[in-house]
Amino acid sequence: MKHSQTIGILLCLALIYATTQPFVIIESRNWVITGWNPVGSSFGQSGKFLSFFAVLSTLFFALPYIWAKRFNMVFGALMLAWAFRNFLILSTCQMGECPQRQWALYGCIILSGLILLMTFLPKIKVS
Repeated sequence: MKHSQTIGILLCLALIYATTQPFVIIESRNWVITGWNPVGSSFGQSGKFLSFFAVLSTLFFALPYIWAKRFNMVFGALMLAWAFRNFLILSTCQMGECPQRQWALYGCIILSGLILLMTFLPKIKVS
């Protein structure tokens, strides 16, 4: 695909933005949990992991080497697995209370899946 590297870089930037947005809202405690700010919960800062690998993936999308494209596939798979892990942990009901899922929780999964798809379509000349 001709523009897969450019699309991959844009998707990585969108993923970094999505990690700063609210993932879930727990109304009984007035908590708004994002990827960078878990408020008072024990969920951790899961957006930092996604953002770190999105930055690495952005760098490797820009590099024209075959080894960079292969590492990028691994990073894409890690991001998709971590986004799915976040969905499982953050969206489960605990002690009769279900958090309200926000668009960023779904967006991270979709964006990570699209990043992984773009890693399979590199434009590189192999001699």
